[in-house]
Amino acid sequence: MDDKKCYLAVDGGNSKTEYRLLNETGAVIAAYRGGATNHETMAGGFSDAAERLVLYASILLDANGYTLSNVADAVLGLAGADYEEQADALTSSLQARGLKSCLVCNDGYLGVMAGVENGVGICYSAGSGVTCGGMNAEGKRAQFGGIGVLSGDIGGGFDIVAFVYRSIYQHLFFGRKFTSLKDGYFTLFDVHSPEAFLASAARIQNEEAAKLLIGLFFTAMETGDELAMLYAAQAASHAADCIIAVSEALLLEPPVRVALSGSILTAVAPASYRRMIEYELLRRKGSVYRLQVNDLAPVEGAVRWVRMRNNLSAYGRASS
Repeated sequence: MDDKKCYLAVDGGNSKTEYRLLNETGAVIAAYRGGATNHETMAGGFSDAAERLVLYASILLDANGYTLSNVADAVLGLAGADYEEQADALTSSLQARGLKSCLVCNDGYLGVMAGVENGVGICYSAGSGVTCGGMNAEGKRAQFGGIGVLSGDIGGGFDIVAFVYRSIYQHLFFGRKFTSLKDGYFTLFDVHSPEAFLASAARIQNEEAAKLLIGLFFTAMETGDELAMLYAAQAASHAADCIIAVSEALLLEPPVRVALSGSILTAVAPASYRRMIEYELLRRKGSVYRLQVNDLAPVEGAVRWVRMRNNLSAYGRASS
């Protein structure tokens, strides 16, 4: 067993972490899904995140006849690895636990490798949060967004849920503008009074409720709710801010390829919302950007990166 070689590709997020195991030729031979691995949400920070990453990886490895000592290299795109210092700290923690050779970066970069054919371009991702990363032909990387309220991020799932509740709250108790979100919310959660609405806050802090509220938001946007449309326009503007900032930081030459990734943009948001982002870029910069929905999961970007780093040339664009 000790002389066998394998590789790991990992996409670590706020709610789940995807793993792919590659054999010595670069073929994907197994997959595993574990829990959240963002160090920013864990009491023990980098140490806890590394412990969990290695635990999940070991489950996958053990099930397929490998150990950590067999892992020749790994690429891990991790939510929360927003700065070089954070990526370095996570790398050190992983190496101390037996993962000797690895590349750690923000999970947003995986979308570039998965969603842009030559790996040169930008990925704007909206899942539970939002982030935007890009790479140029020289391998330089740049990232904007991804720090939540500190970087003014809007348009991610957490923020949409907060917006829905906040809009209804402000209407009911502060006399702000009526929103159709109220009627939808009251129906979805069987709420019949302002007091019951207040009490419902404890019931919506879970994944299933979040999905319902995000769907409610986009329905309101599509049907012309003024507040929902205003929020969507602000979110599209923030997306454009991030995309343009990455493009200029990397001196990307047009046409600039932009992959749209994350569950909000690939599975929930209607095409009209994606067109809002496209229009905002067109209005500001002209026909510079070419947007497309990423057709591969971000973990497949890690697969592709592992193959490129290790000259596993029998494989091209990542596929499982």
